[in-house]
Amino acid sequence: MKNIESLNGIFRYFPHWLVRMIENLMQKIPSVKLMIDAENEKMMAPLEASLKPYRGKFDSFAALPATSRPRKTILEDIQKMNQIESDRWKDGYVSGGIYHGDQEHIDFLNQVYALHSQSNPLHSDLFPSATKFEAEIVSMVAGMLGGGTPSAPSVVGTVTSGGTESILLAMKTYRDRARAERGIYEPEIIVAETAHAAFDKASQYFGINMVKVPVDSNFKMDLSRVKRAIGSKTVALVGSSPSFPHGIIDPIEGLSELATKYKLGLHVDACLGGFILPFARKLGAPVPAFDFNLPAVTSMSVDTHKYGFAAKGTSVVLYRTPELRHYQYYTTTEWPGGLYFSPTLAGSRPGALSAACWAAMLSMGEEGYLRSTRAILDTAAKIREGLKSIPELRLLGDPIWIFALASDTVNIYEVLDQMNQRHWSLNGLHKPSCFHFALTLRQTQPGVAERFLQDLKDSVAYVKKNPSPNEGLAPVYGMAASLPFRGILSDVLKKYLDIVYKV
Repeated sequence: MKNIESLNGIFRYFPHWLVRMIENLMQKIPSVKLMIDAENEKMMAPLEASLKPYRGKFDSFAALPATSRPRKTILEDIQKMNQIESDRWKDGYVSGGIYHGDQEHIDFLNQVYALHSQSNPLHSDLFPSATKFEAEIVSMVAGMLGGGTPSAPSVVGTVTSGGTESILLAMKTYRDRARAERGIYEPEIIVAETAHAAFDKASQYFGINMVKVPVDSNFKMDLSRVKRAIGSKTVALVGSSPSFPHGIIDPIEGLSELATKYKLGLHVDACLGGFILPFARKLGAPVPAFDFNLPAVTSMSVDTHKYGFAAKGTSVVLYRTPELRHYQYYTTTEWPGGLYFSPTLAGSRPGALSAACWAAMLSMGEEGYLRSTRAILDTAAKIREGLKSIPELRLLGDPIWIFALASDTVNIYEVLDQMNQRHWSLNGLHKPSCFHFALTLRQTQPGVAERFLQDLKDSVAYVKKNPSPNEGLAPVYGMAASLPFRGILSDVLKKYLDIVYKV
């Protein structure tokens, strides 16, 4: 693999299609394929051990058991696994993932879920409570983000299963509107290279061409490149508030001006920031305009199951007008099974999740979200100040509460591995090589910020004395940063997913 990686300096000047063609030819050479497979297996072995820690500790079931297993035994096994996994995130060692985590809050949501475990919003006549919950969730989220104001009086939306589905639905909506209203059958969306991977997924699923533009030195979407990329097939611009990798808010106001000038849709991905930025602004933080108060913002994605503190599995996609939302809906009038319609990708959905989301928002209220946002911002300020005492690390951009750290003097992935060995679970990133720490309420507990900074200092010091790029995640991300052939890297990720589903 090192021989292939060494070609990166040459192939980076080749056009993408030519590199892909060369890669395809190389993979047909038996000796090259054997070498690649051997390197992949070498990397997969330690990853499989970390992905399957319960082997030998709990019974495995590759086939349905012949007789029923006692419910007490099942519950005991689940409780043991839950205890092992919860110890880490409860103490604030996890970036993102668990956004609230207080046991009283969890118990409350579980009670609500249990009451509605049989609810299905697909059967709105049987479960009218589900439609009440979802309509009010959408209305409350819209109101937080400029809906209901004179500039955006008719903001509407739907509840989805998560940020990815919200993004997929919005992009499908722009595709279908472009077909119906502009006769465009090869639509293009313009996104920053830091936009969430869900936009790429939408482009693959729905036949949309995704045009990526670079970010500037502050990791914000480059507006000059956006303007140059707009063409006759462009149907929507996309901005992040903030981006997942570096926690940077794109220049949404500038995108709004371009969308107005060229009569384009503008989607704002606020999956991460939708429940932080409105309240941070009220607390006096310098939050730029990013929501429906801008005249050209036509849709937004907002995750209720992140900083909205709902149970995992809910998000909201919002539209400026009901007419735009109609392009999201699915209806069929010819099916022998009857008239069928659904607002989102799924048919049957767990109404209990919508009930728990509604309950979480009511139990928090504006006061609760202001309080949680203040705690997160205070912790972020403490960490930002503490990072100044670690000169080997470099903070990317000017984020508010998500810190992406890079280094010009040490291997940042080795630092990440050392943090993992100190019990932390942080997000490895690349282009550029870095990792990030997304703060949640778990990190606002006393002593967590101090522990993070101390472990970070110790990890950097250890790597400076003991570089070991052949362990943990360092070689995987090192390969991702240097390998010129993306198909080979994609195969590695697919093998990773194969392990996930391996008993």
